[in-house]
Amino acid sequence: MQRIPEEKIDEIRSQADIVDVVGSYVQLKKQGRNYTGLCPFHGEKTPSFSVSPEKQIFHCFGCGKGGNVFSFLMQIDGLSFVESVKKVADMAHIPLDVEISSGDGSASVRPDSQEGKMIEIHQLTSKLYHYLLMETEEGQEALQYLLDRGMSEQELDLFEIGFAPAHASTVTTFLQKREVDLPLAVECGLLTERDDGNIVDRFRNRIMFPIKNDRGQLVGFSGRLFNQEDGPKYLNSPETPIFNKRNILYHFSDARQEIRKKEEILLLEGYMDVISSVSADFNNGVASMGTSLTEEHVQMIRRVTNRAIICYDGDRAGIEASFKAGTLLAEQHRLEVFVLQLPNGKDPDDFIRSEGVEKFAEVYAHQRLTWTAFKLQFLRRNRNLQNETEKIAYLGEALAEIGKLDQAVERELYLKQLGSEFELSMDAMKQQLQQTVASTSKAKPRDYGGPPPEEYGDYPVFDGGGGPVYEEFSFQPPSQAPSAGLTSEKRLLKYMVEDRDAFIQIRNMMQEQEIDFYHDNYKALYTHLIGFYASGNDANPLVLMDQLPDDMSRNLVSELEMMILNTDVSTEEYQDYVFSLKKASIERDIKEKEQQLQIASQQGEMTLALELARTITTMRANLKNNT
Repeated sequence: MQRIPEEKIDEIRSQADIVDVVGSYVQLKKQGRNYTGLCPFHGEKTPSFSVSPEKQIFHCFGCGKGGNVFSFLMQIDGLSFVESVKKVADMAHIPLDVEISSGDGSASVRPDSQEGKMIEIHQLTSKLYHYLLMETEEGQEALQYLLDRGMSEQELDLFEIGFAPAHASTVTTFLQKREVDLPLAVECGLLTERDDGNIVDRFRNRIMFPIKNDRGQLVGFSGRLFNQEDGPKYLNSPETPIFNKRNILYHFSDARQEIRKKEEILLLEGYMDVISSVSADFNNGVASMGTSLTEEHVQMIRRVTNRAIICYDGDRAGIEASFKAGTLLAEQHRLEVFVLQLPNGKDPDDFIRSEGVEKFAEVYAHQRLTWTAFKLQFLRRNRNLQNETEKIAYLGEALAEIGKLDQAVERELYLKQLGSEFELSMDAMKQQLQQTVASTSKAKPRDYGGPPPEEYGDYPVFDGGGGPVYEEFSFQPPSQAPSAGLTSEKRLLKYMVEDRDAFIQIRNMMQEQEIDFYHDNYKALYTHLIGFYASGNDANPLVLMDQLPDDMSRNLVSELEMMILNTDVSTEEYQDYVFSLKKASIERDIKEKEQQLQIASQQGEMTLALELARTITTMRANLKNNT
């Protein structure tokens, strides 16, 4: 891996905008001075992830991850430092003029790791499958099948669709010739080991769809039958260290930019639906891999948009799947959801290829149902509304759904529709709605996010306007404030990170008092700071982050940087914090001696107990003198 000159790194760091870089992964919203969003590193419902354009750092108050623009890419894409620098340079259109051995720096795992080797094996195999489909006699029947379905060669190339022959050892032999570790190819799901110990191809006589994860890495395949009835219609890669259907949406990495542009995602059921939607210039389409929408999928979606258009098949299974997906998105995660039901119950692939691109665009734009309208339709299914009992039951369920709406105009609209259809007065409908809401309303616990309770008091709370306020936060106020010693450690270390002179003053005071930081992560960062300043560096948290050896230390720096403290600090204030550390140290020593005293007394060691009692008395006197 070639080294990048420090001057070039400084140039890239200073010219890149962390909001732009993070914003390509996370849906960010301006809030006061900073930008907030859902953390990409852990699942959450209330945003606790913050990006500071002023300080060019990010920090999650929920899971604690933080850093600068380089460490963000290192953590989210698993890049090395050099790879992350190159990627930031590419994103910021800054010439680098340095060859990076790993290619474009987009790999989310180290190339020499097991996961990296698995991805490389998939890439090799995908090229083979595509060649077999497009260029060989063996793939001619599969190619003709796809062309007859209306696919173009451009689409086949774009989606890298391939063909796995019926032979048992096509891929096995191919990988063997390239000296690929066959047991690793078995582990990543491309090959399988028979009972007799022979290794053979997993996929045979199938059209192959390469599957990428959300970072654009090829991690699996889905093989489709096309000329026989035996076996499942689709055969997916098994679960492996790099492939899990719960975490993958087909075409998501390629659709991400268009999703942001359109501010909505198009959820489809099948690979062919996605391919057809892209041909219709709807590049925001994605599909789950033959499974229901999962919590992991929703977290991926929420990072890029707050609006979802569900366009599943029009059959019974597709309608029920739409209801299940919409319930997860709209009611559990509060996304704005619409449902697109195509005429005559067609799936998107059939509709686009039979009715044309313009017709699909028209339906997409003008015939989508709101989530409430779809639910009201769904509740009518399998009901005989000519029967009074079923009619009353339906009206009760419909009013319960309408009662969930926040907007009075929406409630009025659906009430009028129901009243008109069933010849009921608006007064009767509104009265019944009030009774329904009163009987079904339940207080929901608040979902608190934000920083952990022990940090309450040092972090800004954004009012969505011009700046920070401190009256309240989006998390539960703690029952107990953080200890004075912990608060002093945080503040001293923040001043030391941001000011070299402050570092020298505080270090001298701590040495005079013969005191050190107590918490291990603070002590470790303090040690790194000593070396950082001894190397001639000026105070610069961003440069410091790049030189820290572990994520824990970088996370701590970003946490400290997010704290808002008075910058006009006197020497006396530094001394107060140092004395606070001294006091906390003495209190810990007293507590330890008291425990020893209790044990000595229980064991009848009276001489030791007396000596400990005298020591404790002396320590308490020293503590009083220090305060």
